[in-house]
Amino acid sequence: MQFRLALREPYQFAGLGLPIGLLVLFWYIGVLVPGGVANTGLTVLDLYIPTVLVIAYITLAMIGVPVTFARDREIGWLRRVSTTPIPPSRLLAAQLVLNFIIAVAATAIVIVAGAALFGAPLMVGIEFVGVAILSIVEMFSLGLLVAALAPSQIGAQAMAGGLVFPLFFLSGLWVQPVQVGGVLETIMYYSPSGAAVRALLYSSFNATPPYTTILTMGVYTVLFAFIAVRFFRWE
Repeated sequence: MQFRLALREPYQFAGLGLPIGLLVLFWYIGVLVPGGVANTGLTVLDLYIPTVLVIAYITLAMIGVPVTFARDREIGWLRRVSTTPIPPSRLLAAQLVLNFIIAVAATAIVIVAGAALFGAPLMVGIEFVGVAILSIVEMFSLGLLVAALAPSQIGAQAMAGGLVFPLFFLSGLWVQPVQVGGVLETIMYYSPSGAAVRALLYSSFNATPPYTTILTMGVYTVLFAFIAVRFFRWE
């Protein structure tokens, strides 16, 4: 049912279109930087593919999850569902599974297009898959938190919009942590989106991410999910 509703209002599929646009953008920036980044032999796109993936996850989490639940709550659909034996956890899980499928599709698009069309190297091993799944779950748990706390659909859009750009910035979309240094660098590394990008960057080059990064992502996921379930409202 959640999938059928998504097809009627396909705004949450923006998570598929945005990463394609970012791939083209960073490929073009890479063309303008001959010789690679800092003589590493890597292009701008090679280093930004993890950021592109996390941006896709953020977009899905902030558009597909909270706005959908706030809309369903506002039109009274959640109230009607509350009279059935379906528990909140199952409804939340259904929405998460739907968006997870879209996130997997976005990941596949980025990996295949990055390698086939733009020649970006990417090590897609067990470690990378595990980190990608954790990144998706972390972002979606934040989306569920917004869905649980938003008073209305407009409120959900405002809250999600207020989080999107800070998350984009902390992911390193506009400036990398090493470029800012100091306290802000640490904040970026251990923010929800920054930790996800860092872990994906390590794993995409077949290196083990720092355990502190994985632990940070796990803590965020549990915390966001706990608050979301605790404060979830049917109406």
